[in-house]
Amino acid sequence: MDYVGEEVTDFTNWFGDLLTKNQIEVVEEAAMVAWRIWMARNDILWNNKSIKAFDDVKLARTNLVSWRNAQNQRSDLLLNVNYSNDTKHWRKPVVHKYKINVDGAIFEAENRFGVGMVIQNQNAQLVEAVSISKVGVVTPEIAEVIGVKEALSWIKKHSLSDVEIETDSFLVVQAINGEIHMPSQFGMLVQDCRMMVSFLNNVLISFVKRSANRAAHCVARQSCLMSGCIFSELNAPSNLLSIVMDERSC
Repeated sequence: MDYVGEEVTDFTNWFGDLLTKNQIEVVEEAAMVAWRIWMARNDILWNNKSIKAFDDVKLARTNLVSWRNAQNQRSDLLLNVNYSNDTKHWRKPVVHKYKINVDGAIFEAENRFGVGMVIQNQNAQLVEAVSISKVGVVTPEIAEVIGVKEALSWIKKHSLSDVEIETDSFLVVQAINGEIHMPSQFGMLVQDCRMMVSFLNNVLISFVKRSANRAAHCVARQSCLMSGCIFSELNAPSNLLSIVMDERSC
């Protein structure tokens, strides 16, 4: 992508030149890269945190793909997204045998990200809670879609059917339930999820509000310190067990 044809000293003139001489796709990418550069500049100035130029461009392109997907699917995908009745509180599964709530968490200081996964049955009993932590700097949507992928892997590992997966990432649910091909890390993970769903029996991926995803959020936030831990109701941390018991009584 060639943005500069001659020496440019003024951003306004440079961007104006892009608008008049380039296709909309080039303009969109230039705008997103410029925005990420501005964000990186603010991080250095206010947070004393730097990022490699290559990583900044990768983030810009991931954000751009996500934005384009949202724009292209605004009307169609809204009809395909499952809102779980738009409830504000967790509800036990009625149609499905199990419900898996997933959430992602970013730990910038530790250069890690995490996933929390909470599996409950039709009686609202805690079947299993899993915390996963991985090394790397990723965007929130990548952490979230990895959470969904981990849930699908869990379903396959246990040879289950009739499972509903809930996440509070509307973008992830849009992308997986859609059909757009996205040539990015996020897009490849979305494609993996689509493929896995196609081989599973009666698995539904739904969007819920954060308030209905508290248990998974709790596990995700603690995943940096409890990576690889698997809990049941017998050994679950008190804060997780408190959420589960509270939701069971709703």
